[in-house]
Amino acid sequence: MARKDDILKSFLTHELIENKYKLKKEEMPSTVREALNSDIPIVKAVALIVEGLEKSPTATDNELRNSVLQFLNTAI
Repeated sequence: MARKDDILKSFLTHELIENKYKLKKEEMPSTVREALNSDIPIVKAVALIVEGLEKSPTATDNELRNSVLQFLNTAI
């Protein structure tokens, strides 16, 4: 498993995320690529952040913010 996949899993299995969004183990993607194709907005938003931070060169905070905001505005 790639480092970014481990980071994604760490975020998605955090107690606050699990409790707030009622994510089930079966719904959890195992890779960032799968998460980017998820129908669950929080999963895809976290995947966008992880992908941006793990790419080379790393995305700036402003780029990450714009990417997530653009996704959330179209997902809602």
